Amino acid sequence: MALDSLLIELLVCPEDKGPLWYFEEDALLYNPRLRRRYPVRDGIPVLLIAEGETTDDVTHAALAERFAHSGVETGTGPIPGEPSPSRG
Repeated sequence: MALDSLLIELLVCPEDKGPLWYFEEDALLYNPRLRRRYPVRDGIPVLLIAEGETTDDVTHAALAERFAHSGVETGTGPIPGEPSPSRG
């Protein structure tokens, strides 16, 4: 079950209060700044710090790549450890 787009815009990470990336096909919300993922169970975001899982470098890179190609715009700003986009 997909989350409503308005709900996705309103949800924030319980740790740093920043925006999250939503991956419907994986049923997860992801915080790229802290590299933490939170499950979505039966269409309900589980945003409890104890339920979050820290991702490794490979998983983070894969999620960042998928999100970059998703076309979704977000106000997360630069991701720590990722190159900044060049301005030309």
